[in-house]
Amino acid sequence: MGKRKVLVVDDIFANQFLLASMLEEMDCNIRTASNGQEVFDALKDEMFDIIFMDIEMPVMNGIEATKKLKADPKYRVIPVIALTAHNLEEFNEMFENTGFDGILEKPYSCEGISEVLAKF
Repeated sequence: MGKRKVLVVDDIFANQFLLASMLEEMDCNIRTASNGQEVFDALKDEMFDIIFMDIEMPVMNGIEATKKLKADPKYRVIPVIALTAHNLEEFNEMFENTGFDGILEKPYSCEGISEVLAKF
């Protein structure tokens, strides 16, 4: 199996850069996007093995984008990992109703990223 193709979606460049850099160190091919609409633009060019999706973004937020991905038979197989700084207890209900496949809490850690990648 070749390098994993990973899409990192976050409207804050520093967060996007940090996660992308950590994933590159884990031998992943990275593409980035700044909002949910850009996810669908990226998917026109290539499929991804996993998507790390921020929740709060302009244009199309992560919840909207994930619901749209999971409603499409072509894309529903792609694991979508929520990126959040929210309190997880408060976030759980929203998480369950959206279709996310996992959660990665901010601030990121190599251990947390590795655990997520190991599941998918």
